[in-house]
Parts: sequence; C-alpha cells; structure tokens
Amino acid sequence: MQSHRQALAAQELLSTITQPGLEVFQVTTNPAFGCNVFYNYQEAFEPTSRFVIFNGEGQGLKRVILCDLQDGFELAPLNDEPKYEAACFSPDGRFVYYSVLGESVLAIRRRSIADRSLDTVFVLDRSRPEFGGRKITWGRWIAFSHDGRRFLTTANIEGKDKYYSVAVFTFDMQRMAFHTSFETGPRNWNNKNQYAPCLGPQGEYLIGVCDCYSQAYFDEKGHWQCETLEVGGAELLVDEAGTVRYAYPVGRDRPRQNVSHNSWFGRSVAKVFHVDAFDLAPHWRGAMMLADPVAVTPETQGLGRNILGGKQLDLTRHITRPDVWHLCIDTAGRHMVCDTHALGYDGHGVNYGVSRYIYACTVREDAQGPYVVPKYILHPHSTWTPYWCEALPCFTPDRQWILFNSDYNGVRGYSGPRHVPQVFAVRNFEFP
Repeated sequence: MQSHRQALAAQELLSTITQPGLEVFQVTTNPAFGCNVFYNYQEAFEPTSRFVIFNGEGQGLKRVILCDLQDGFELAPLNDEPKYEAACFSPDGRFVYYSVLGESVLAIRRRSIADRSLDTVFVLDRSRPEFGGRKITWGRWIAFSHDGRRFLTTANIEGKDKYYSVAVFTFDMQRMAFHTSFETGPRNWNNKNQYAPCLGPQGEYLIGVCDCYSQAYFDEKGHWQCETLEVGGAELLVDEAGTVRYAYPVGRDRPRQNVSHNSWFGRSVAKVFHVDAFDLAPHWRGAMMLADPVAVTPETQGLGRNILGGKQLDLTRHITRPDVWHLCIDTAGRHMVCDTHALGYDGHGVNYGVSRYIYACTVREDAQGPYVVPKYILHPHSTWTPYWCEALPCFTPDRQWILFNSDYNGVRGYSGPRHVPQVFAVRNFEFP
C-alpha cells in the first residue's frame, strides 16, 4: 500500500478581496485520477484533524484515499479491491470503514489506520427477503451513530416499478451483528441517511430521511435519469424500524422548494436547511432555515412548513441577498463553511451561476435567536460539472483547514482537464 505526495501551491485561486495570509494548495494533482471530498463531512475526518479521506476515481479504479494533513498531504489508498461503494471514519478515528459490492453480497470492511490491517466486519446478501427478494444494486452511504454503538449503510435496491428505491440497514456495534432494515421508497435519490448526533427525546436512535421532490431511474442505455415532482421535498426523522417519528417544518408549502441540502446544527436534532425561498423578498434568496423536528402522525408528516406547532428561523435574515447551496457546520453549532448556488439561470442547463464562491460563517444571536455573519474565502473556479466537481466545502474539527473540490486547471505545474475534480485545501483563514 504505497503512499505518495503530489500537492502544489494554488495561489491562483486567491483574489483582490482575499483575506491576507491565506494559503491554498491543490492536494491531488493526477490528471488521470479525479479526487473529491466526501459529502458526509464530519465522518470524513479523523477526530484529531490529522487525517481526512477522499474519494478517488480513474483508470477503472475507485479508491478510498487517506490524506495526512500534518505530513505534507501524504496520500495512501485504503481499499485493495478495484472499487468500493462508500466510506467513513469510525468515531474513535482508529479505522476507516468502507463497503464493497460483490456478485452476491454487500460487504463492510475496515482498515486500521495504525497498522493498515484489514478485516471484513459485516456481510449482507444482495437479495433481500424482507423486500420480496429485490436486490441491492448500489451501496451509497455508511455512517455511525454519535456514540459509536450503531452503524448503518444506505443502499439502492431494485424498485417496484421503473424507479429504484432506497433501503437502510442498521448494525449493533456492541454485538457486531445485523440489527434492522427498512425501505424508504423511491423519492430518496438525494438521501444522505445519517444517525442524529444525539439520542432523540425518548432516548431513541433517530435517522434522517429525505422524502425528496424527485425520483430516479436508469434508462435502457444505463443512463441515470431524474424526474422532478411538483410537490416539494420533506425531511423526516425515523427510528431504527423505519417508523416516522418526527418531521422538520420546512418544505412542501411551495412548489419545487429544495430542502435536500442540510446539516445537523451542532450536537442536536435541529437542522439547518438550504431553502430556495422566493416568497421572502422580491428577488431569489438562497436562505438558511433552522428548524427543530416536530412529532408527527402519518397524516401530518408530509405537511412541511404547515405542520402545526412547527417553526423555522431564517439564519440569513440580516443578509440582503443570501446565497447558499451546501452547508458544513461544526459540532458546536458555532461555525459554518458554505458554497453558493451553482446552477445557471439561462434556461438552457448551462451551469454558470451568477456568483460562485466559498464563504465562512460565525453564528451569533439577537433577540430572535441565532443568525449568521458571512465572510468571503475564495472562488473555487470549478465548472461544478459533473456532480463530484461541486465545491462541497468542509473544514477540519480543529477549524484549521477548509477542503473543497474544483476542476480548475490553471494551477502552475498542473495540466489536468476540466471536469476532472481534484481536492484543494485552504489554511490561515479567519471566521468572522
């Protein structure tokens, strides 16, 4: 398992309004092997902030890449197989877990960071009797509970019609045994299931589930297709049997309201949502809405902002024209790193947003409650195409590094093509 370094200075990403002293590096620079940061931000970092894992793809390979942020961005692949499905750190930082899809099973393996030893911890048959024999087709997400006692993998499974479906499988880490499974349905293509960062009000383990505003399938040529529905998205909290216990009072009250980008607000069940909010001002606003979950029944779980007793607070209420897309929030709920809306408005699907940049936020309070104060970091200069070129900024637990994706090819010494993402890192920034 050979390690190497390939980082280059990337001061070309700075601008006339960059904070003095900021340093930027292109961490991965193999033009034939694209790399990107994981979307499950907090579980992509080792707790001391020394290590982070990336996804790497190219030349018929898909790799979990371990990066040492304290040793010149040393890079090392962690999986022996040609491809893997999903990966995350264990809460204690001792292992990286990853999933592998075989002909008949989905296996969960773990690699020791200390001695690089590898073992298989769980194996699931791809054909699932609890879902009528429908098969696992893609293992898309893995995550731990806050206390490390639970583990889950989210997987695509064959649907009941042309749309594929999503299922969640949970494991008891104390018994090292399979625990529960449930299906969340076809409206979950952008579902990033995670355990809540604390126990629920009744002392239960809760899992975030997105009842998305679209559903997806693969056409006869094997191309991924997504159909947008008229009703907006909804965000739910379910127990380990898949029963909806709570819902967030966001979405569903306006057509096409997007609530699929969100993050836990510190170590609580509250969440911050990116909401396309057209009814709050005479211009488009990419607002951040903070909301606590509300206990619901099957009749009320899909009402979104119309849930009785539900409240949402606009964290961007002091910003004239707020703009947000992806959010990364620290476990204290005090700091954020975000990017702005990437999509174009020319009606032709050209992804050139009016202003794409990465910014940091500090959470402050006034008489109404929390609000954010933003500060510009830099422009990532990415095409945002395909999906894994989206900036997806995140920061280490010690708040010393911001990491993001870009396919910018203007870095000195780098000759990679556009649309091949690479990982960049920023340090010496200050939160407002």
